[in-house]
Amino acid sequence: MLRWKKEKEPPRSPTGVMVALWNPAGTDSSLLLEKLLNLVKKREETAVVVEFPCLGLPRVAYRMGVSELEHAQSVDQLLIDYDRGMLQGIHQYLQHFDGFDGLLIQPKSKPDSPTLIKLQQEKTLSELPAYLKVHLSGYHYIFTVLQGQLIHPMTFFSLREADQVVLNMNEPVEIIRTYAAYKTLRQDYDIGNVCLFSSEFKNGDFKEEPLLSRPEQLFALWEGEKDGYRIDQSGRVRTVPSA
Repeated sequence: MLRWKKEKEPPRSPTGVMVALWNPAGTDSSLLLEKLLNLVKKREETAVVVEFPCLGLPRVAYRMGVSELEHAQSVDQLLIDYDRGMLQGIHQYLQHFDGFDGLLIQPKSKPDSPTLIKLQQEKTLSELPAYLKVHLSGYHYIFTVLQGQLIHPMTFFSLREADQVVLNMNEPVEIIRTYAAYKTLRQDYDIGNVCLFSSEFKNGDFKEEPLLSRPEQLFALWEGEKDGYRIDQSGRVRTVPSA
């Protein structure tokens, strides 16, 4: 049973989409995150970013120029308090930035003493994504930034909980690992809302599946899912003809 306290929730947003950003090849998804956050700001919508510390790398803080976080306002402290049954209200852990709120990895965390080795309950890692999906539902978008592999519980269960999954590639060579992960998620784990994204090479270079290259296409996809849209092989979002 999940161990969160009942607390006053913000009003549910009209979208409330949980989006998992994952690079299966192990490189950084924070550049794509930055582009998505800029679009959210232009659209005058709200976003919260959760960076799961499966590898303990504070990539989002480095990308955003954050050199230090308040000790109590980090995903590290949230994990420890959840694990020990001492959880505060979720908004006490959030750090406010320009255009978004965040639960980020502490950039000054010690590499030889990561948060995960301090946890005592194995189920903490598998339960936290579901907890956050419920308690952060007042935002238009919940972006979870993943850095582990499928063997890491927070990465795996974040992919399972997400409404949309974006497999991001920074270099063409990453398509090998990424496409293998794409097929695994869809075929072995029945995770259907998965798309491939790369701004580094054209869709025509990859024939197996649609490959998106602009952040605007992602928003069109997310908004069109409920209205009968699909992505064609060229990466365009098109209306599905009614029967």
